[in-house]
Amino acid sequence: IVFERTELKMKFIGIRKVFSTKNEEQYSTIGAFWDEMSAIYGRENLMGLGCNWTSDSIEYVMALKNGIIEGADYEIELPDEWKTVRGRTEELGKIYGDIYKDGVLLYEIEEFDDEGNCQIRYCR
Repeated sequence: IVFERTELKMKFIGIRKVFSTKNEEQYSTIGAFWDEMSAIYGRENLMGLGCNWTSDSIEYVMALKNGIIEGADYEIELPDEWKTVRGRTEELGKIYGDIYKDGVLLYEIEEFDDEGNCQIRYCR
């Protein structure tokens, strides 16, 4: 797992869904969203933005790394300063444990590939 600081200027435009966080449901439901969109666009061409957490939900926006995804219904300007973590998808629980030990997030951007690698960018 590699942590680093990243400068990122981005307008995020994608398809927004709201997922329940009760009983950690978001892991399976967001995973299904990723699988659905990956079947159309390819996993390596996508990135997902988590934002606007409440006590029982998370907004999650799926976008293309290049271009605008068909059916885009959400647009947001993102902050410039991020921290980046790279690791393996099977380590996701540990990665998020390390990230959240310092407190809640404003935004997170997830990227995955078919070889089991992941990159998480986040800001508080």
